[in-house]
Amino acid sequence: MKRRRRMMKNKSLWKGLIVMLAAAFVMLVMPVQKASAAGTTEGSNLTWGSAYSGVITYRGEYYSYNFSLKQSGRVTLAFNVDSVSECAWTQIEEMNFLDESGSVVGSTRVSEGKTNVWIDLLAGNYTLEIVGHWGTGTGASFSFVPSFKSAGETKSEHSMAKNNELGMATPYKIGNKIKAQLACGDKVDIYKVKVSKNSYLNLTLSSKIKQMDITIKNTAGDVTIGEYNITDGTHKYKYFLPKGTYYITFERTSGTGIYSFKTSSKVMPTVKIKKVKDTGKRITATFKRNSDMQGYQIQVARDKKFKKGKKSFSYGNSGDVSAYGLKKGTYYVRIRAYKTRNVRVNHNYETRYYYSGWSTVKKVYVK
Repeated sequence: MKRRRRMMKNKSLWKGLIVMLAAAFVMLVMPVQKASAAGTTEGSNLTWGSAYSGVITYRGEYYSYNFSLKQSGRVTLAFNVDSVSECAWTQIEEMNFLDESGSVVGSTRVSEGKTNVWIDLLAGNYTLEIVGHWGTGTGASFSFVPSFKSAGETKSEHSMAKNNELGMATPYKIGNKIKAQLACGDKVDIYKVKVSKNSYLNLTLSSKIKQMDITIKNTAGDVTIGEYNITDGTHKYKYFLPKGTYYITFERTSGTGIYSFKTSSKVMPTVKIKKVKDTGKRITATFKRNSDMQGYQIQVARDKKFKKGKKSFSYGNSGDVSAYGLKKGTYYVRIRAYKTRNVRVNHNYETRYYYSGWSTVKKVYVK
């Protein structure tokens, strides 16, 4: 009888031990849930306009929140930090914003009191981490209300698909207005534009970014134009662009925010000849000059198609424009303007001429 009781007792002990081991195993394999918003688990989703709070009582403890942005824009946290102990650091050591790849795109530290924490972000999925102080002791209670304001981008960028490289450049048509944002984790926007004729490009930039640069380069690599250290505000620029395909790059060098730009273009104007006259074996042309031009070329020939007896003469943007050394007879005359640009070719610079279209043809007789 005693032996049976002893066996039953041992059997009960084994059952208890098995239950305890099973419970321990479950605790080992279950994921540890880190502290989060008001009793929820790690990874709770933020709702704009809702209130969140927490208390951090030991170093390294952190709260984690997820949120998604369908559009690029500014996230603002109306934040408040209070002390929970006289002997603790009253501070949020880190407030990190991570994109969906896990990279930190923005980070700050929040001290005791009330403050607005804001960050400009691209569309995408993000995680907000609020981390306690890593000192010998910590104690901070916090509360915040999140809000979001769209940047109103013409084409919203995504954190995982940015137009930051030439191969990802956004197609752009001259005359269109673009509104965009340079955000945390996004320093550059690139646009690809085609210039069909030698033209002047007018670009108007309105920016709320502290400081940025603009560069314009053609695909041939021989034309580079730049504007640097542009402060916030409205700025107007005018560039001469030879025919070709260009990349326009906007790069923030200080701060983040929204910007917009619009362009217009004007083809190099053709010359309107007022009068041509024979001045003794020489033909002199009269026309209205354009101060944007660097010079003019006059061309004469014996036929309207400029195939026979063709001669060309180039001049700067002052003085007479004439053809000389001519024999007696009838001549046809036309003029075009030109611009020059020093371009880099094989590590050297050379001067290239870019011409407007020809003027209407005039006829004159040389005596």
